[in-house]
Amino acid sequence: METTMRLEVFTPDKQVLDTSTQSMNVLLPDGWWGILPGHAPMISYLESGVVHYRRDDQTRYIALYQGTIEVTSNPGEQTRVLILTSAGEEGAELKQVQILLDQQAARLEELAKEAEIEFKQIRIALEKSLQKISVS
Repeated sequence: METTMRLEVFTPDKQVLDTSTQSMNVLLPDGWWGILPGHAPMISYLESGVVHYRRDDQTRYIALYQGTIEVTSNPGEQTRVLILTSAGEEGAELKQVQILLDQQAARLEELAKEAEIEFKQIRIALEKSLQKISVS
């Protein structure tokens, strides 16, 4: 019987974590779920929050800004947990990973505002071009 599973966490710009874990707890839309080696395959949306996982009999944390989780479990292979998220931070201190995640979330929010402004400028330029074409 398996005693550990592989846990991988990715954001668009980095790999946050790739480790073996004995167990983990994640917040899904319908509440907290525990995942152990040999867990049934599943895919779900992840709420923003903190994932708790055990490695070497110590609890560690991953603060996430929403995302998806996929658990795969094939006979004869190690259970694999893959988390894809917009932003995530890992560490042994819960307070510290939450602070780092809040900083990343603020950065993502600022980037989203800048993208929205740029999109509006491009849309206005396109509308002006289309008006020139229809006048001609």
